[in-house]
Amino acid sequence: MAEALNLPGHGLLAIVGAGGKTTAMYRLAAELAGRGLRVACTTSTRIFPPKPHQARLILAENNERLLDECRDTASLDHPVCLAWAVDGGKLMGLTPDFIHNLADAGIFDWILVEADGARCLPLKAPAAHEPAIPARSSHVLAVAGLTAIGGPLDERHVCRSARFAELGGLALGASVTPASVVRVCTHPEGMFKGAPEGSVRLLWLNQADMPHALDHGREVLGLLRDSGALPQIACIGAAGSLTFATEVWP
Repeated sequence: MAEALNLPGHGLLAIVGAGGKTTAMYRLAAELAGRGLRVACTTSTRIFPPKPHQARLILAENNERLLDECRDTASLDHPVCLAWAVDGGKLMGLTPDFIHNLADAGIFDWILVEADGARCLPLKAPAAHEPAIPARSSHVLAVAGLTAIGGPLDERHVCRSARFAELGGLALGASVTPASVVRVCTHPEGMFKGAPEGSVRLLWLNQADMPHALDHGREVLGLLRDSGALPQIACIGAAGSLTFATEVWP
C-alpha cells in the first residue's frame, strides 16, 4: 500500500474520509516500519485504541512527558500510537500544534494522523468543522469505501448523508452512484477539504475485494480521469487484505 501511494522516506500524512481509515493507517504504519522507518500513529479526532500487533500505545498527561516517551521508543521496529487519554473507549487525539511540534522534534520519520471520523460507515462528506487536518501535512489521503455505491444515501450507510447529497447532486434516499462519489471527491468542500496548499493528494478507493466494488472503483477513477481531476495518485484496493492486487491510476 505504501509503495502504491509512493510514500517517500519521511512525511506527515493526514487520513480523511470513510470506509477504512484506521485499517489503512495501521497497514501503512506496518509497511513503513518494515522499511526501517520510525513511525507514529495518532489522531486529531477520536479513534479506538490499537491492537497490540498494530502499535504500542503511549498515553501521557502533558506535552513534555509525551515527547520524552516518544524519544525512548522511536528506535523500536514497531509503530507507536500516541494520544492524551482514553475516554469512553476511544483515544483522545493530539492537537495540530502538538503534532507540528512532534514533527519538528525529528523523532519519527513518518507521523500518520487519522483526521476525520465517519462512525464506521463506508462513505461521508465533511461537515463545516471537519476534517481536522494539521496545516503542515505533507500528504493527505482520502479514503472512500466502495461498498456504499449502489446502496441508499441515508445515515445508516453514509456519514453526513444530507451533506453528501448536497455536494454529490443526489436526493436523500437515492442510490449512491459513482458520479456522485466523483462530485464529492472534486468539490472544494468535499473529500479533500482543508488539504494544505502544496500537499500531495492521494485517493484510496477501499473495499475493492467486495462483489462489484472493483468495477465501481474503475468507473469512479475513469470519470475522474476523463474530467482531468485525478489526484496525484489514485488507487483501488483493499486495505484489510494483503493478497488483493492494488490498481494504481494513472
